[in-house]
Amino acid sequence: MDERYETEAERKAFDPVVEGLARLFGCNAEEVQSLYDSIMVELKREAIIMDFLPIFALRRVRNLLRLKATPTPA
Repeated sequence: MDERYETEAERKAFDPVVEGLARLFGCNAEEVQSLYDSIMVELKREAIIMDFLPIFALRRVRNLLRLKATPTPA
């Protein structure tokens, strides 16, 4: 098991969420998974309590995708 997940069940639990975000923002699931993974590694490095890290990571991914999808005014 790699360092981002405690168990295989933890990894699989977020697959549908990652796929849903990919559909919602019109990008591929691999891109969303990569963002999620890198954010989880970053959060785990600094966290003391790990219980809510997946929620915080998904929130950050969603916000990054939202910013990326929002056109900037010319």
